[in-house]
Amino acid sequence: MSVKAPERDQDQADAAATRGGKPAAIVAAAKRLFLTQGYAATSMDAVAREAPVSKRTLYNHFPSKEALFAAVVTDAYAPFTAPEEACERACDPREALTAYVERMRGHWGHPDVMPLLKLIVAEGATAPGLMDSYLAAGKGPAITELTRIFEHVDDPLGMPAETRALQFLGMIKEGLFWPGVLGIPSGREPDVVIEQAISRILGAKG
Repeated sequence: MSVKAPERDQDQADAAATRGGKPAAIVAAAKRLFLTQGYAATSMDAVAREAPVSKRTLYNHFPSKEALFAAVVTDAYAPFTAPEEACERACDPREALTAYVERMRGHWGHPDVMPLLKLIVAEGATAPGLMDSYLAAGKGPAITELTRIFEHVDDPLGMPAETRALQFLGMIKEGLFWPGVLGIPSGREPDVVIEQAISRILGAKG
């Protein structure tokens, strides 16, 4: 069976656009719909119309809505979770942690980060795939990078590197991130919060 002219024309247009970065256009369209309509209310058909691409092209790049949401998260987290030089044994943990926190603070200012978090909180209970995508594409890689830093830091209590990474994030976020989320003044100087957290987690000799 021959392909109808309108569909053939759309496929040809999609192919040309893909060479110019169509996946990015699809992700941008999906992000707009997710953040304005919600995750559950956004269909793959709606994303195809918004992009605009044929459904065939959409599914060629993103086989499911979960995969598409993961791509949206990856796009928002890319400046934060971009590959960095590995922290070797000789690296300075204090410098590595300071650089990590600075990138994290920049990440908090990304225009999509807070809306995505609010979306996950609002719909995560009814759409488990939402949280899975967020952990796999965003938060998970960020924690993995931080854990690698702590793998090169001795701990007198023998606590796992990931545990120390999560504790460190807690100290930073309680002082700087969550007050901003809740819209209340922190009352603390960011540089002081960061320095105290690093000194505490590394110990007196850190």
